[in-house]
Amino acid sequence: MASTVQDFVLKSADNLRQTSWSLYLVSGVVGGVAYIVWKILVYFIIDPWRSPLRNLIGPPAKGFFGNHMERIMNPMLSAAAHDEYVKQYGRSFRVRGFGWFDDRLLTLDPRAMSYVINNQSLYEKPWQSQRLISNLIGNGIYLVFLSEELPLTYIYPEDCWLRKACTTRSRYALPNSIIAPANEPRLQRKVMNPAFSHQNMKAYSPIFLLKAHELRRRWLGLTTGPNAVPTVDMVHWISRATFDVIGLAGFDYVFDAIKHEDNEVYLAYKEMFDIALHQHGVRLISIFFPIVDTLFPTEATRVVKKSHKVIYGVGNQLVQDKKRQFLEGKADEGNSKSMLSLLIKSNLSNTIPEQQITDADIMDQINTFFFAGSDTTSLALAWTFLLLAEHPDMQTQLREEILASSGGHGHEDDGEYELDFNVIDNLPYLEKVVKESLRLIPPVHSSIRVALQDDVIPTQYPVKMTDGSERYSIPIQKGQYVHVPMEGFNLDKNVWGEDAWEFKPDRWDHLPEAVKSQPGLYQNIMTFSAGPRSCIGMRFSIMEMKTFLYVLVSAFTFEPAPGVLLYKRSLVLTRPYIRGRFKEGSQLPLVVKPYHP
Repeated sequence: MASTVQDFVLKSADNLRQTSWSLYLVSGVVGGVAYIVWKILVYFIIDPWRSPLRNLIGPPAKGFFGNHMERIMNPMLSAAAHDEYVKQYGRSFRVRGFGWFDDRLLTLDPRAMSYVINNQSLYEKPWQSQRLISNLIGNGIYLVFLSEELPLTYIYPEDCWLRKACTTRSRYALPNSIIAPANEPRLQRKVMNPAFSHQNMKAYSPIFLLKAHELRRRWLGLTTGPNAVPTVDMVHWISRATFDVIGLAGFDYVFDAIKHEDNEVYLAYKEMFDIALHQHGVRLISIFFPIVDTLFPTEATRVVKKSHKVIYGVGNQLVQDKKRQFLEGKADEGNSKSMLSLLIKSNLSNTIPEQQITDADIMDQINTFFFAGSDTTSLALAWTFLLLAEHPDMQTQLREEILASSGGHGHEDDGEYELDFNVIDNLPYLEKVVKESLRLIPPVHSSIRVALQDDVIPTQYPVKMTDGSERYSIPIQKGQYVHVPMEGFNLDKNVWGEDAWEFKPDRWDHLPEAVKSQPGLYQNIMTFSAGPRSCIGMRFSIMEMKTFLYVLVSAFTFEPAPGVLLYKRSLVLTRPYIRGRFKEGSQLPLVVKPYHP
């Protein structure tokens, strides 16, 4: 009897334990499902319903995933879209991002934009776009300037079924495990500022001249003789030249890309960007879950990894060599003014470890130097040559100014590297051509910020609300996006005049009064952004552009290639493509002929 009772008790206890475990399991599953359902409700219904941006008027969008990203992010459509929206809804209005639940602010109000871009503790770059760019070029100082929003319309191939609907998005931004702490870009900029001083920039002018004349001689060989080519691809050849420039000015490193394309770093860099931007696109899921690329690598993943190994391998050797020279007191033997030398010197001069950047940070700077020091300037130059080709009278006027400044032989070899850059820098029409080109086609089309907390953005112009009222501020909640339309500010007809979309260098002689209130680091244009995270290499880029234009415009004439239809597309930067030939990569062919007076 006792045994039976004992068995019964043990069996009951065992059944109770099994029941308890079952209850725990069911409770866990129910709790997990409830949590997921709750997050979905918050994300798709509750937060959107509470969004203060719902009270702003804006263009309508159809359907659950209806959005405005194609119109405001496509550089072939965005100027007209901004103009239309401003006329209908004012200078600050609501647009849709990923879908009806993703309200965003797009503002062309100078006070509102200045407030957003100057308050980096309140408005930061979304971690998705930063991760996308940093996967290619590292977390260098240029990342904070270049990491624009990249909707899938632009990061996926043309035939992707997602391209009409999706954008990278998160309601909550900047996890510390993904992005460097907020003070790191500030520290990087502090360490790097001496390398970009005005005095050091002038020391690079012989390098600009050296490579400009080397490119001139190469083009002369291409465009003369029995095997003369019908067109010259501006993107291809200028990028080779600017890569050479950043190699010498940045690192005392000889690529010789103008002569041949067999340097391992040059090839690794070009292959990495070609396959990532033009051939395979970017997988959305790998931005949110990087382990996917580790478990299921694509061809693009493998190429990027292999390219990084080459770039960072050579970069690490350069860093260690420079550091050893400084520590051994041999740094000044070659009187190097390269950015890397000045960066390491500035870094080592800080005796407080907390005020030094790490070798890993310096390596990221090297990778971003390659990108920002070559691609941005080369594209700006390519677009400038196209604009001059389309306006032969302006091209002639520029050439005449250059030749007059050099006694009629601006492209001859005698003393070609001894020319004082002040001569180039003080040419008024060249100055206007560069400013107008950078205004009309900024290499970085647009950027984006995410609010890190609830805030109220002040405005200069009235903001129209859905109830018909107007106010001079815009409430925004944590996690919502603010678009930074760099091109939009540059092409605003209400500011620059009805001819704002036209290439007119002489406009800079008599600018409208409204231009003075525009935000912008350079000449009240947003091309180099503004605020504490504006482009640190602005002066370098402008000097390089002026030098190449000085040498090449005096030596050649430029005409549009017959039968070639070009269009703009924003892939990290605004790049030219031949219609119907996107997978061949960015191209800008022009008819180039030697100039004969």
